[in-house]
Amino acid sequence: MPGPYIHISAMRATAQALARGNFKPAGSARIKPEWTGADTAELARIMQRHPNFASLGAIGPDLFFFLPDFRNQGPFPLSSALIGVLRVLEGLYDALDPYIEKYERYLGPITENAAEELSRLTGGLSESVGNIAGELSGILITALENFVVTRVDLFEYFSLGLNVGYDEQAFLWSDMLHYRRTGQFARELWNQAARFESQDQQDKARAYALGYMTHVGTDVTGHALVNAISGGPFRLHWQRHHLVENHMDAFRYLRDGAGPAHGGQYPQLSESALYFDIAFRENDGAGVARPAYPSGNTLRENWTRRRLLDVDSELADPIAKLLHETITAVYYKDGAHPRILREDDGKPGEDLVASCYRLLFTFLKMTTVDGFAHEPPPPPELFPNLQFPTFNDPQASAPGAGDDDSSWWDDLLDFILSIVKILLYIVQVAIYLGSLPWAILADIATYPLRLGLYYALELPLFHLLKSFRAVLVMSGYLLPMDDEITVGLITVGMPDAQAFAGVLNDVGNVLPGFDTPVLDLTPFRDRLYPRRHSEDEFKHPWRYPADQGVELAPTFAGPHPRRANPDVLFQNVGPDPKIRDALESATTPQAADAVGPDLRANSHLGDAVGFSSYLIWLNSRQNPQPGGAAVPLVDWNLDADRGYGYHTWDFARSLTAPGVEDPEGFKFQPPCTWPSQAEPAELHNPTKPLDIYFLEAGVRNPGCVADMGAGILAALTRGAAHDAKSDDNNADVNANDKGAS
Repeated sequence: MPGPYIHISAMRATAQALARGNFKPAGSARIKPEWTGADTAELARIMQRHPNFASLGAIGPDLFFFLPDFRNQGPFPLSSALIGVLRVLEGLYDALDPYIEKYERYLGPITENAAEELSRLTGGLSESVGNIAGELSGILITALENFVVTRVDLFEYFSLGLNVGYDEQAFLWSDMLHYRRTGQFARELWNQAARFESQDQQDKARAYALGYMTHVGTDVTGHALVNAISGGPFRLHWQRHHLVENHMDAFRYLRDGAGPAHGGQYPQLSESALYFDIAFRENDGAGVARPAYPSGNTLRENWTRRRLLDVDSELADPIAKLLHETITAVYYKDGAHPRILREDDGKPGEDLVASCYRLLFTFLKMTTVDGFAHEPPPPPELFPNLQFPTFNDPQASAPGAGDDDSSWWDDLLDFILSIVKILLYIVQVAIYLGSLPWAILADIATYPLRLGLYYALELPLFHLLKSFRAVLVMSGYLLPMDDEITVGLITVGMPDAQAFAGVLNDVGNVLPGFDTPVLDLTPFRDRLYPRRHSEDEFKHPWRYPADQGVELAPTFAGPHPRRANPDVLFQNVGPDPKIRDALESATTPQAADAVGPDLRANSHLGDAVGFSSYLIWLNSRQNPQPGGAAVPLVDWNLDADRGYGYHTWDFARSLTAPGVEDPEGFKFQPPCTWPSQAEPAELHNPTKPLDIYFLEAGVRNPGCVADMGAGILAALTRGAAHDAKSDDNNADVNANDKGAS
């Protein structure tokens, strides 16, 4: 990450910038602007012709957050079990989905007419009572969710294996694609795209690869901003990092003039239906346009909106094959790869890649239309539901709503359902006409009561629900609505001691007190960056970790000055050649840190648009050049961990100690300095700088300065700690039992 919207927005802005033509980076002894390669304006047009492929590419390795490659929990093979469950559920869904579609198409309008008729017969009271019951249910569910998220660090289950000390064998694939061979992977996607037979598939694969390059560019530059606000990288502040990204994403959506918001439709990220950007039309993989929807709040309008926005999509060719072939080419040439998945030596197959896409699509369907359910309820109308019964499903002509199955059984079922639909509709029209006079009188008679219920119960309950919801928003579990964005979570160097109180006070006020500032050129620097992780950070992730010391040795978060916000990522500022060359050629963390004092707000690697444009130009150069010159490549650490402009890195590891077992039972060499999530915690020494090295070509693990059987010690200590933890848990249970008695 940053979040999916910033990535998609950066891809669009990069394509727009490159489409102007004649892109050339600043030249230097390392980078020659005259190098030959593809026309970057034509590459921009490929992205614009296939925006859904480019958008999915822009989400990049974050797609693999949805791969069920969780590490084993004790003897339980978690990933294998999850994959088995996933395949069963997908098979069940595939079997039932055609019948669900038929129900929605033929009987959905009949069900909606019945709900409206009930509202008419009760003078709208059934709807008012339903709204109040819904608010009460929402409050109870949200209160339960708040109880859980403030007592359990759920995000820790998605933290990095690297920060425990594991090697690549126990990495999740999302870790691998952010922390290992990142530049090689992006360039190989480009190379693999040219190997498909048809021009159409080549262009779609290229659009994906180009979008992926913008993900790399946006991660390298954008994480410097996220980390400066968070107080450290994802590895140390996983929940605060995600919280900041949520708020930055919601903020960028409001500021993006080229985004999908228009004419009051799709006005904010939580109502953006972002999944349309990565949807593929069945058969040809074309994009699916967002439909216009009714913006009112009657039963009919709410139902119509739900149906119009309820689209499904499958991963289009050739993306699953492209990713599978690229993973094989990059990570399976020397054996350094994840081994959690039991099939194909840990490699995700094309079916699992397609499953990742399905889960991502479902996740976006859940999170980016959630805001419609949390808008302030409008006052009741005098005549709320007097519309004539509807006959057609709003989605009847939507992409994917059709059915190409011409089997005899399918045709027979369509015929029977059509007859049933017509008969029921005739009955509903008769009831509507017969009950209309009563409905009008009932609406008039119940209006004072409905208005009283609105002001006495429905509106206060809504505001109470918003207050409960604020805990989930400020813990990173829900996207903020436009009146829930906290300035301290999108701005560098802003005090946020009262951030949570602020989000409560500012409900209904979009971006309170925010104005685009005039920025200084001097970067804001926390001299204790990166801050260590606090064990209870999950209880208050909105709070900057100012009470935590530095993870040694201190580094530079990035070039951004105080009060910088996500706008600084979209100014199309290109890389400064001196800074770029120094960071690209850095072979050690110390060399990258030496560049830190030279950073300025206008002198750095570039912003998300400028650096992405540069990466696209670089990766599309002919390699080697006609004169034999090699086009350089850098494996950037996509989390900007541990500092700005860092390359992929690993811990220096023991060369002599016996290996330690990871949760999968594979042996790994213990780090010379164990990281903060080491098991047990006593292995981590916060007074000692982490001993790390850049994973440059030809650079080998340097080993430990003093190597004294660290692996054996670690193995013994891990076992002892596990026993001690079990004893502590038993003691806690006994103490609780005594307290209860």
